[in-house]
Amino acid sequence: MTGLFKRGKPPGDPPGDRDETAGEQRVQSKVLPRFLSAIARRPSPVLVDLGPVVGANIAFFGDRLACKIHVEDVCAEIEAHAKRGDGSAMGHALVGRLKYPPDSIDGVLCWNIFDFLDRKTSLALAARLVQMLRSGGALHGCFGTTAIDLQHYTRYLVDSEQSLRARPYAATGKRREVLTTRDINRMFEGLAIDESVLLKSSSREMLFRKL
Repeated sequence: MTGLFKRGKPPGDPPGDRDETAGEQRVQSKVLPRFLSAIARRPSPVLVDLGPVVGANIAFFGDRLACKIHVEDVCAEIEAHAKRGDGSAMGHALVGRLKYPPDSIDGVLCWNIFDFLDRKTSLALAARLVQMLRSGGALHGCFGTTAIDLQHYTRYLVDSEQSLRARPYAATGKRREVLTTRDINRMFEGLAIDESVLLKSSSREMLFRKL
């Protein structure tokens, strides 16, 4: 069964799946195939996608995994807080919107969400995601390795198991707080790193599994 469960959209949502290809880049993923393989072995899997709504991705994951999908669009929440200038309340808001019982989710797609969070918010969100995952569940994420000023979010469009398109859209500017591998390990306590690949785009693509 394939399903989409979509929350109400805060201000700042990107437009729908229109042909907005300016700045789009092709990304070859070595980690996503392992994420798909891990989820495919689970009966009636449930996924949570923290990125913006992408209709093609919903179809892709639904067809490949016969899964139920919850799309949260955390980027919209982050942007709403950035525009209001109340970043200190963002951790509570992000954790509060993920109202899933413990041990109820088989897979989480974080994309590069953590690049836009401060350390305190990252810790709070990561702890909630670990709590949500079932034993053996998988989490996919990308973490920037350079402290640059971020000017856009990214919509990742999945073309195949190994090929993605990274499409930028406007964001309120923010300095990326770089997390070391040690920081990430501590943040996702309770998960084991299953794969870690350094990409040419100055980011690290990682796969975690719940012990």
